[in-house]
Amino acid sequence: MAQETSQEISKSARQTALQILHAIDTKQAYTDVALRQTLHHSTLDRRDRAFITQCVYGVVRWQGRIDWLLQHVCHRPLDSLTPWIRNILRLGVYQCFWMQRVPQRAAVHEAVNLARHFGHQGTARLVNGVLRSLLRRHSACHPPDAAAQPAAHLAVAYSHPQWLVERWLHRYGWERTQALCEMNNRPPGITLRPNTLLTSRVALAHRLQQEGLQHIASSTVSPQALIVQGTDRLDRLPSYADGWFQVQDEGAMLVAPLCQPEPGQLMLDACAAPGGKTTHLAQLMRDSGRIVALDSQPGRLKLLCQNMQRLRLSCIVPIVADATVALPVQQRFDRILIDAPCSGLGVLRRHPDIKWRRSIADLEERRGVQLRLLHQMQQSLARDGGLMVYSVCSNEPEETHDVVAQFLRDHPHMRLEAIAPSYLQPLPMPSATAGTLDLTPDQLGTEGVFVARFRSQPDAS
Repeated sequence: MAQETSQEISKSARQTALQILHAIDTKQAYTDVALRQTLHHSTLDRRDRAFITQCVYGVVRWQGRIDWLLQHVCHRPLDSLTPWIRNILRLGVYQCFWMQRVPQRAAVHEAVNLARHFGHQGTARLVNGVLRSLLRRHSACHPPDAAAQPAAHLAVAYSHPQWLVERWLHRYGWERTQALCEMNNRPPGITLRPNTLLTSRVALAHRLQQEGLQHIASSTVSPQALIVQGTDRLDRLPSYADGWFQVQDEGAMLVAPLCQPEPGQLMLDACAAPGGKTTHLAQLMRDSGRIVALDSQPGRLKLLCQNMQRLRLSCIVPIVADATVALPVQQRFDRILIDAPCSGLGVLRRHPDIKWRRSIADLEERRGVQLRLLHQMQQSLARDGGLMVYSVCSNEPEETHDVVAQFLRDHPHMRLEAIAPSYLQPLPMPSATAGTLDLTPDQLGTEGVFVARFRSQPDAS
């Protein structure tokens, strides 16, 4: 994303960026949701919108390192400052040290103006003093020694929670943990899944070029996917309104093929909304058969319905229901997909706020939900070799391999089935076991994704 000089950015853009950061900090708003809701009806020009997006994602992504720098020069704990002033300081630091085309003196000046507007003259003096002191002293602020304190070093250098870094060091070692932290800080690209019921990858690429997108590449992970750059408003393109594509990460595109969907099948999607994987299943089924799509949140299920209509799909039956309890449909399914709720620690590139909100306790809590989903769903699976796929956007053992092991112990009539034959082309990286796929962002540049595929024994009662 292009970086803009201070003189080119409006006062309104700076205030908007701060207001979004304030909402993320105080209302636990999700970064992408807060940005989308704020900018959807905005009259700001492209330059201001790009500036806001870069600032918000940048501050949230690098918040750990920014706060660490601020604590070297701020004589008050950051938590003791008002959320407005705390986030003005974060925004000022990010512009000073991460946005090279914003002059540092201009960044300080604008931060002081914001502090005066959202605080008072005293807070303006505090912001001025802290930022100017950091500009003088930042070169002497070194992360903890990597040899003596490897977790603390990586946590500061790459802006990740130390508890999470410690886990990755134990599991992956230094080099891979460093690569994973580094990848998590790289802004992700935008990946499109062509709606092959209406078009092809080649035809979609040609139309996108006609609509003004110049940077279009083919995915090396998913054979049908396109990677695009150059717009933050894909939903305004005519090809989007015509249902020619769905925005979906490359890692997420690896899940639906593992269900081996075929036309005419009866399929259950237990946690369907907002519909990326559900509509992918329908596409692979040639929109023939039936997909019962469950979700417990009516608002999210509405998004699925909107995607169905836009993509012109008719085989999906949306139902508001909690898949952890008795299902509203009493029948056996050929295929079941469980895209389970999880910590989301595999999607920190797109959702950097998650890393500051999760704890080890969250992993255990979600593990219980995931096991209940698996237990409930296997009761609805066809007993003559039915297929069930479990996926999460996490690579943490509590939500992945531990869940699989416990489920197999509890249900001996289920077995893992090899996943490699389901892909048209071999993946560049091996799966963790014969029946699972465990990809972290540092391997292929996708979201972190874990998938396990289970087959019911044909002779099970």
